[in-house]
Amino acid sequence: MDDEPQHPYFPQSLVLSGYTPPAHSSEYLLVSMFLLVAGLLSTAAIASQIYRPRLPSGDRLTALWFVLCGSFHCLLELYYVLHFNTIAKETHFAASLLKEYAKSDSRYLAQVPLVLVLETITVVVIGPMCLWTAWAILQNSCGRHIAQLGVCVLHLYSVSLYFGTEFMAAESNCRPEFVYYWVYLIGMNAPWIVVPLYLAVTSVKEIYTGMLIAKRVTGRSATKQE
Repeated sequence: MDDEPQHPYFPQSLVLSGYTPPAHSSEYLLVSMFLLVAGLLSTAAIASQIYRPRLPSGDRLTALWFVLCGSFHCLLELYYVLHFNTIAKETHFAASLLKEYAKSDSRYLAQVPLVLVLETITVVVIGPMCLWTAWAILQNSCGRHIAQLGVCVLHLYSVSLYFGTEFMAAESNCRPEFVYYWVYLIGMNAPWIVVPLYLAVTSVKEIYTGMLIAKRVTGRSATKQE
């Protein structure tokens, strides 16, 4: 065990065979990620403005949220799933990003089956659903709120499992520093609780209202036929 490369992750007893430090500094990774996200959202916003110039701002922001989620799920998390067994050894940009985030949750480097299963479901199911929901919003599709509710419930379920298993673990997988616990672990994941919860409630209200209107129309039609 003394021959294993040293790493900055918790618990300190964690063994990461063949661990290689990230090829980039934390500052470089965070700034690069910010610029990539800003570029993605700016491009998506411009495209949506061209395609649906009169789309309400709330719907446009919701579509951008799902574009962001779908992109994360189908790109970065796909990388994790495909490189599950070798991330600790790799130095690619995506691997370096995951190593930086792993300071708040070392399970991403420790080959934990639960994380792999959650991420696989996210890549295969939730990611494509997010992108389809964004498209449904732009199309003003009748199925928009069904898809939105479904993907929000899946987000809430996966985040609940993710946090629940971490908080109940015998040893924390997060470094004790403020930035890694409150900014990385809590702050970076909180949007996937707050936003899906809000959007799920919105979709439930819309679906209920739609069904209520349909019921009233059906009732009136039946009355006229009588």
